[in-house]
Amino acid sequence: MKNKRDPYGFQFWLGWIFQFAGSFLAAALFWTALLTWFFGKISEPEIVTVWAVAVFGSWFILITPFMRKKEQIWKRLNDDEEKAVDAFLQGISLFTGLLVLSSLGWSFVYKARIFSGKTGFDPAWVKAVTGTWLFSLLPFLAVLYRKADRIFKNAEARQTNSAPKFRSIFIEKQKRFIPGEMAARLAKIPPALENGHVVHLILKDGRKIPHVFVINSKEVLGVYDRSELGFEMKEVADIELVDALPAYEEEKWLRLDGRI
Repeated sequence: MKNKRDPYGFQFWLGWIFQFAGSFLAAALFWTALLTWFFGKISEPEIVTVWAVAVFGSWFILITPFMRKKEQIWKRLNDDEEKAVDAFLQGISLFTGLLVLSSLGWSFVYKARIFSGKTGFDPAWVKAVTGTWLFSLLPFLAVLYRKADRIFKNAEARQTNSAPKFRSIFIEKQKRFIPGEMAARLAKIPPALENGHVVHLILKDGRKIPHVFVINSKEVLGVYDRSELGFEMKEVADIELVDALPAYEEEKWLRLDGRI
């Protein structure tokens, strides 16, 4: 049973260790079976190279969500750093995927040469794989450069401006979901803001929590004119749509995901 006071305790991290090991084993078994089916055996250096790149590349892609979750749990990155890390991981995944496709494709083309009994790597295979991979990277490198430049400029613009005035505390995402039946009702109503509704929450004890910002029809991201949340989502009995938004004063908003 998960410790409610420490949801990211020993059992949580032990589960991650098993997922890391399991995902590597799954990648190895998948590519072993696939390459054996295609080529009969994994014996020649070209096919062994394809296997190694494919296994470690796909394993890297599989564990990327775990690595991102770790940083979010420890809250070591701000929004700009989050975007930069995401762009880096996407770039590495793309480069690895293109290398797998290039080496796998040319292994089919040169299959007869690869299994002809020669010693070492086939020079034609090496040149074809390397040349195709590098050529295919060019347009993606341009896109990634523009993306990195945009991230840098946006970060510089934000960091040179004054710090945000709103307050921020951290409440786990799972504890910020409104009850399911109310989320389903809210999902049918056009949002007042981009992906968001502003509602009043009616608690079971009769209290009304005014001007609550809900994103994606279910997750409470912020509350207005409160120093703390002061209630749990299981206490919510009903929701009311807000007819008119309050006059916006940034310092009165309390954000609940800990970000600034």
